[in-house]
Amino acid sequence: MTTFSETQHTQKPLFIAIPIVLWLTFMVFAVIELYNYLHFGIPLGDKGEEIPLGGFIGIMILLSLVFAFFLFMVLRLQLKISISESGIYFEMPPFKKPATFKPEEIESAFVRKYYPIRQYGGWGWRGIKDKAYNVSGRWGIQIVLKNKKRILLGIQNHEDAARALESIGFNKQL
Repeated sequence: MTTFSETQHTQKPLFIAIPIVLWLTFMVFAVIELYNYLHFGIPLGDKGEEIPLGGFIGIMILLSLVFAFFLFMVLRLQLKISISESGIYFEMPPFKKPATFKPEEIESAFVRKYYPIRQYGGWGWRGIKDKAYNVSGRWGIQIVLKNKKRILLGIQNHEDAARALESIGFNKQL
């Protein structure tokens, strides 16, 4: 019996850099606006719709907290997958609670190459009808349940995953 287990993290420089760059850009514009208000008396906001200083600072703090939360979620996101004789287990905290697909629920399961942007619109928790849970890469375990639902789980080590699926009687496309 071959088993397979893999944990993927989103801690890649691009996933970390994007929220930080967005936050820094926001802060630069906010500080420029605040400087113009304090030194030149230029009102905060549009003409006729000025924002009081306390409201402006409150908005800055709120948006900083939103960016911090977004960065925290990106850093916390991970995909855990394991294959054993009891089935295919996966979870994607903090978005998807643990789920196990038992062999008797699965019509077919196989390793395949996919294109995350073209087929699912990117990485993460994707899809309405056909679900995809992926963090990076182009390989995945395609699961077709007996109720015709389709789930794709992104993986990195596709050779070991294929061997584990074969050991529980899968890895054959229908």
